[in-house]
Amino acid sequence: MNRIHKISFRVSDYERKLIQSKVKKSGTRMSDFCRHAVLGKEVRTVKGLEKCSYELNKIGNNLNQLTVLCHQRAVQNPNLEEIQLQLSAVLERIYTVLGGDDDGDSQAD
Repeated sequence: MNRIHKISFRVSDYERKLIQSKVKKSGTRMSDFCRHAVLGKEVRTVKGLEKCSYELNKIGNNLNQLTVLCHQRAVQNPNLEEIQLQLSAVLERIYTVLGGDDDGDSQAD
């Protein structure tokens, strides 16, 4: 999304400290935090996903490199089982951190 417009507003010392405290707790940038707050989106912080984010980026990079090699015809019919296992493990950890059940049995109420 092209963000070309700037909006600024004034706050008191107390409001500034309060906003900065909330931004720090959220782990996001000031602009992202304010945008979410103003647009009525929930601002949530989930601790413990830093390693998952790093691993997802690595998996994405590997897939991109493999895709380039396939387009160059340097690789044909790549075996994606290893990547699928890695992705499943990361998604399982994310699910657990977000409070999902550990046994995989999800029942609708």
